[in-house]
Amino acid sequence: MMSVLADIQQFVGFTQLQYIVIGVILGTIIGALPGCGPMMGVTLTIPFTFYLDPVSSLALLIGIYQGGSFGGAISAALVGIPGTPIAAATLLDAYPMSQSGRASEAITLATVASWFGGCFGGIVLLVAAPSLASFALSFGPAERLGLALIGLTAIASLSAGSTVKGLMSGALGLMLATVGSDPFTGMNRFDFGISELTGGLTFVSLLVGLFAISEMLIQLESTTPTARVTEKIRFSTKCLWTLISDWGNYLRSSLIGVLVGVVPGVGGVSSAFLSYKISKDLSPDKDQYGKGAPGGVVATEAANSATTGGALLPMLSLGIPGDPIVAVMMGGLLIHGVTPGPAFMLTNAPMLNGILGVFLIGAFLLLPIGWLLLPVFVRILSIPKSFLTTLILALCIFGTYATNRELFDIWLLWIFGFLGYAMRKGGVPLSPLVIGFVLGPIVEESLRRLATISGNNFWGFLIGRPIALTCFVLIVAMLIGPFLAQMHRSRSTEKRY
Repeated sequence: MMSVLADIQQFVGFTQLQYIVIGVILGTIIGALPGCGPMMGVTLTIPFTFYLDPVSSLALLIGIYQGGSFGGAISAALVGIPGTPIAAATLLDAYPMSQSGRASEAITLATVASWFGGCFGGIVLLVAAPSLASFALSFGPAERLGLALIGLTAIASLSAGSTVKGLMSGALGLMLATVGSDPFTGMNRFDFGISELTGGLTFVSLLVGLFAISEMLIQLESTTPTARVTEKIRFSTKCLWTLISDWGNYLRSSLIGVLVGVVPGVGGVSSAFLSYKISKDLSPDKDQYGKGAPGGVVATEAANSATTGGALLPMLSLGIPGDPIVAVMMGGLLIHGVTPGPAFMLTNAPMLNGILGVFLIGAFLLLPIGWLLLPVFVRILSIPKSFLTTLILALCIFGTYATNRELFDIWLLWIFGFLGYAMRKGGVPLSPLVIGFVLGPIVEESLRRLATISGNNFWGFLIGRPIALTCFVLIVAMLIGPFLAQMHRSRSTEKRY
């Protein structure tokens, strides 16, 4: 423990603390704005972290991730519009509380629960990450391939609307990851004679275009006026006592959030709704859920904030991002030449402890920052949409150009922006594409190494590696499961009629 504290002291100084505070504040503001969220916040920030050291860069990104996961609860409670999909479950009870004159209570509960869940996730991350890394050191190409494919299929199979569309999006991400030079032969491929593509597609252009530009194009179509908050909101100190009176809900929901976050591709939306359902089932006042039950707000916010720590665990220890936002953060580390995984955790333990310390500090700061700046966050909701859209577009263009100072990156930005817009209009999820692009090099390298090692006995080689075989069985189950569930629902409907 003393060595961990020494590492944190070495890598986390005043500069890193500044970036954590800035990240939490910006993340909360972005999360509170409908249509934005931590994904957009992290994506927009990536270009501005290019000249920072890895720990400072991740401090800023983690702060935005943590603040953004909480910020969506503000707009969900006050105007009935979740700023992020993560806050959709919080809306169920937070907004009815506001409508009944308990807006301050709803916001305070969301803040305290987010703080508790984030701290819980940070502690689990600090304790579990080194142990998981030691276990993962024995992983070979087969295990890495299995885990990478689980990340791809989990995102795709849990995509809203259509599993097929999710798989198509993930496959497109894998294809885009092959542009550039071959990692084994060094030969250029799929560059179409364009010299700027020989190094591959720019990660920043792809991210900012897919998420930020496409979202702005969607917002420009919308005619919904900006919501305005007229009620005066204060931080309700009496809600702090729920940490004692409802401690079981806080602890259970945080544990659910961490466990769900560890599973690649699931994320905070699933953990929030799962925690909400369990809290409702175990509550003696289950009839109040959906009508303004404090336990519902606690369950959802504690779970989705704890998920942030859980999602970072497989990324840092295995090199497999736990959710799309963490995939973007992983891309930010790769830009700095840091490759997450077992080797990184064992050879760069001091830097790892610095990153874990940054996460834990950011989680602790969420409560005082939310307490002191709550009136400011509420005021942000009244920013005119036209001004906000123009500002974000300017940041997108400036940030993308500043990364490599290449005009070609701006062209890529707009190409991916219109691609993201078309995918949104067609109901095709964007997250699997990002996961595919990030995991593409891992999949390709592991598959080609595995083919070389196993020769002509691929399945025989897997039988001797139980972890890899288990991964592939899970992949088949995740791909077939949604289709079997759909067939079961169809048969049940036919029987009724």
